Amino acid sequence: MEEKIFGINPILEILKSTPERIQQVYLPVGDLKDKKALIYSLARHHNIKVQRIPPSKFSFFVGDVSHQGVIGIVSPYAYQSLESLLENWRRTKEKALFLILDGIEDPRNFGAIIRTANIAGAQGIFVPKHRSAPVNDAALKASAGALAHTPVCRVPNLVSLIEELKKEGLWIVGTDARAEQSLYSTDLTMDIAVVIGGEGKGMHQLVKK
Repeated sequence: MEEKIFGINPILEILKSTPERIQQVYLPVGDLKDKKALIYSLARHHNIKVQRIPPSKFSFFVGDVSHQGVIGIVSPYAYQSLESLLENWRRTKEKALFLILDGIEDPRNFGAIIRTANIAGAQGIFVPKHRSAPVNDAALKASAGALAHTPVCRVPNLVSLIEELKKEGLWIVGTDARAEQSLYSTDLTMDIAVVIGGEGKGMHQLVKK
């Protein structure tokens, strides 16, 4: 099922990282400058169909969404498997840093977390199949391009995931506003996975245990 992605930077990031996801790009008629010209050039380079339409037509496609005069028709985001994510980490032999998101449901919060994880050097992010924000246009925009460089893995059960990561030798660190120990005073130099609870509710009890 195809999706629409809006905005200059989100589409540029996909063109640079996973151009095979993009089926078609809509750009305005007339002269293209700066990043829009780059989008046109990259799309043509990857043999992606480019449709030039009057600026007034963009609202017909996307309504009142802020599109910056660029629309991309893309295939759904390809989540990484648990096996491939762990294998990539083993191959690099780097200290592990994974995030486990337990119920983050706002795509903009999701994207902001992805951006922070990328800056921190995280190898990946785990999310549950249910009760989790999707990887959509809002998340992509909020990630400021980091989604293209930080893989996301969707798993059926976070408790089972945590047990699997423990077997791999990772320490599990849970975040809680009522915790006695600050994250800043915690030793984060070991192989770890940090659990972040959802907006308002925090971590689920089974995950805490």
